[in-house]
Amino acid sequence: MGNLAAAGFGALASLVVVAIGAWLQAQRERRHWLRDQKLRGAVDYVTSTRYLLNQYRKVGELGMDEDDRREWRNRMQSARSTLSLLCGARTVTLANDVARALYRLGPESDEAQEDAAETAFQNLVWQLRKELGSPRLDG
Repeated sequence: MGNLAAAGFGALASLVVVAIGAWLQAQRERRHWLRDQKLRGAVDYVTSTRYLLNQYRKVGELGMDEDDRREWRNRMQSARSTLSLLCGARTVTLANDVARALYRLGPESDEAQEDAAETAFQNLVWQLRKELGSPRLDG
């Protein structure tokens, strides 16, 4: 009888260890998935926003092709939605600040407005790096 109880206890302990291992693995996979999704959203947002900021500085909103501008704004908005769903409140606030600063730029924009948009963009990039656990670059 004692051997049967020991075997039952051993089997139960093995099941508990397997269950804990599976739970830990699922948590690890979820963290990796979440980071990958945040990274994809961040890259898409930074890329589309950087393109729009550069174009606004170079040719102004009226100088841009309307379809091109619409496509890049749609990309930006899609990426912003990803950030809004997955990132922390500070990151979401900064992403919204960038979008507002970008939409304020127009043909009559002065250098101060362009600089404000660029500063908002840089603040977001640093926050994204922090949230994603990227090392800070000096400079």
